[in-house]
Amino acid sequence: MKKINQKDTAQYADIFAALGSESRLEIMRLMFATYPQGMTVGEIQEKLKIPNSTLSHHLEKLRNEGLVNCQKDKQFLWYSADAETMEDLLSFLTTGKTKSDRLPESFDNTFTQEGFMIENFFASIFERLFGLISERFHLKGFERFTAKAIAVITIAQSESRRLSHQYVGTEQILLGLVSEGSNAAEILNSMGVNLENAQIEVEKIIGKGNKLTPVDIPFTSRAKQVLELSVAESQKLGHNYIGTEHLLLGILREGARSIGQGVAIKVLQNLRVDLISLEQQLQVALS
Repeated sequence: MKKINQKDTAQYADIFAALGSESRLEIMRLMFATYPQGMTVGEIQEKLKIPNSTLSHHLEKLRNEGLVNCQKDKQFLWYSADAETMEDLLSFLTTGKTKSDRLPESFDNTFTQEGFMIENFFASIFERLFGLISERFHLKGFERFTAKAIAVITIAQSESRRLSHQYVGTEQILLGLVSEGSNAAEILNSMGVNLENAQIEVEKIIGKGNKLTPVDIPFTSRAKQVLELSVAESQKLGHNYIGTEHLLLGILREGARSIGQGVAIKVLQNLRVDLISLEQQLQVALS
């Protein structure tokens, strides 16, 4: 096993230490909830009620450690989560490998490794950073979602905001899957589904809302079932992780067992996707 460089350890220790306060964890929680768009300083301050001077200190610390990105748009400062840094930190904690040691796609398989000795600790990190999901569902196995699967959920939330909706449904999860560069996205692309035509179909079916989307967006009962079924599919296949392919299988399973059809299934049908062939390709990819 490669010996971990002390310089590397110190670097990751600094990143981890930057999360060592409740206020910064809450800031990161907001950043992931609004990823990739992010929030202005004023929006963060209004949500968390942190004094401006204190908030500026926290944001600067998070920015210095690469956990958030900052950009200026006219008179506003926008902050957004740097998912790559968080993935890098979590991968280092679980595998001991630095970014230079890993292949570009290696983090997506972090959760498949044997001997995941700090799983409970890792789950507690997710409970704080992604509490908006875990607290709402109490979903057993959530800590085994891969980085790409989590990215799908955050993109789904961004799609809900783009449409000015008050919820995340199966259709937003589908849009998240198409957006995220993963095996599920590649399979969907091969069957003629891309982000542009999927977004068009979603808007045809549900339209756009006219209210401000809340920071903590509730998930519909169908969307909750998709996540629960994705965990069940993973367990059925003997996997100890939940990836994007499991999420897509969850959409198919939810559509098959429900009375009526979820919007995601209607979108796929409108795009003339053969659902049986889609499931077969997913099963091959997961075998």
